[in-house]
Amino acid sequence: MSLIVLTGTTGYIGQNLTTYFNSISKKNKSISLRFQNWHEMMPLETETIIHLAAINLNLRDSSFDEEYFRVNTELTTKLFRFFLHSNAKTFIYLSTIELIDKQILEVSENAKVNPTNPFLQSKFDAEQFILKQELPEGKRAIILRVATVYGRETKSSLHDTFRFCKKFPWFFGIFDSKQSFCYIDNLTAIIAQISEKKAVPSGIYNVSDNEPIVTTELIKWIADVFDKKAKIIKVPKGILTLFAKTGDLFKWEYNSTKLLEISQSRTINGNKVKEALEITKMPFDTETSVLKTIEYYNSIKI
Repeated sequence: MSLIVLTGTTGYIGQNLTTYFNSISKKNKSISLRFQNWHEMMPLETETIIHLAAINLNLRDSSFDEEYFRVNTELTTKLFRFFLHSNAKTFIYLSTIELIDKQILEVSENAKVNPTNPFLQSKFDAEQFILKQELPEGKRAIILRVATVYGRETKSSLHDTFRFCKKFPWFFGIFDSKQSFCYIDNLTAIIAQISEKKAVPSGIYNVSDNEPIVTTELIKWIADVFDKKAKIIKVPKGILTLFAKTGDLFKWEYNSTKLLEISQSRTINGNKVKEALEITKMPFDTETSVLKTIEYYNSIKI
C-alpha cells in the first residue's frame, strides 16, 4: 500500500486531514521537520508528501520575520529537494489565497500576487522555488492556494460575525458583499482526491467552496440558529466610515481595515482544480457547511 507522509499535523488542517485518511484506511505517517534528522524518518515507500507545516505568528512583531523565512521558505526548500531525489511521486504544498493582491476581487490562479508582509513573502518564495525546479519524469508538484478555512473547532472571520450578531444587530446591511471561504471537509477531500488521481498535473490550484458566502445570507443563517429574526440595518456608508476612522485613532477592533473586510466582495474561482479532478462541484455545499459551523459555535457557547 502506498504511503502518504504529512508535515504539520499538529495544526488544524493537519489534524483533520490525518483523521480523514484514517477514516478511509489510507496509510499515512506524520514527520516533524523540527528534528534535524527528519529525512532519516522518511519511509522508502513514501509515494506522496503533503507539506502543511508553516508558522504565522505575530505579523506586528518584526522579531519573527527571520523565523518565517527559516520555516516557511528554507524548510520547504529542503523538503522539496529531498522529494526530487526520493521515490515519492507527488508533492502537495499548502499555500494561501492571501498572496493575491487585495485589489483583485475575482481571484484566479493567474491573478497578480502582492505579498504584503513577511509571512506572505515567505510563502510566495517557497512557491517560486517549487515552480522553478525541473521535475524528474513521473513526479508532480501541486501548489494549493486555499481560501480562509472554516469549520468545527476553528475560528475564522465567520466566528467574528457570529460573535457580533449575538450582541448587536447587523449594522452593515448597506453592503451587498460576498466572500469565498473553504470548508475544512472540502479541503481534506480535495487533497485526498489529488493524492489519488495521478492525472492531475503539476501547477497552482485555488481551493474554495462552490459558492461564496453572501454576508446578508450569513446573518439570516445565524439568526435561524438563534431561533430569532435577523436584524439587518442599513446604516449609511458615511457614518460607518466616520466610526471606522475613529476606531483607527483609538485602536478599536472596529476600524478602517475591519470596515473594508466587511464591505468588500472577493470571490475565488476554483474551477481549475474541479476540472482537473473531473468533478462539477465540491463535496459539501456552502449553506450546509456554514450552518454546521454556526451550530458548533452556538453549542460551545463562544
